[in-house]
Amino acid sequence: CGLVVFSHGIGGSRMGYSYLGRHWASQGMASLHLQHVGSDRQLWFGNPLALVGRLQSAARDDEAIARVFDMRHALDRVLEDGAAGLRVDPARIVAAGHSYGANTTLLAAGATVRRGDQLIQHRDARIRAAIVLSAPPFYGERDFRPILAGIRIPSLHITATDDVINIPGYHSPADDRVRVF
Repeated sequence: CGLVVFSHGIGGSRMGYSYLGRHWASQGMASLHLQHVGSDRQLWFGNPLALVGRLQSAARDDEAIARVFDMRHALDRVLEDGAAGLRVDPARIVAAGHSYGANTTLLAAGATVRRGDQLIQHRDARIRAAIVLSAPPFYGERDFRPILAGIRIPSLHITATDDVINIPGYHSPADDRVRVF
């Protein structure tokens, strides 16, 4: 069977899009929803005055990379020995994600971000297609063409006209999502 690996947005959880997982399963696709510790729903708990700091910390480059490694590790385990009797067709693996999870998906699909002399590049060749739900700009970058040029797999981009990110210290209008597309 095919497999969809889903990455939640910042402050989310593996349960956030479980309705999509149930639908994909009803259509014969296996669905694996990741929980990204460090940028998951635990961010909302604790001192409310420290919330902005926790969100900013979760949006750093090292967390973005860790999320791609989460996806890689989960795929390794599922494909290892047909975990739980699951027989995944390696030609039918799709990465999907919402918001920050969409950035995770794009990095796994081949996006490349330059930081000084270094490249953040973590393409997983097992990913054969991508579903990108409301991808925000990559880490404040303005020109997405060089970042997204390495993506060579089919990608479905979905957003809404009123999908605005407005948290203290960070604002991103819906136009940003269209520019990623």
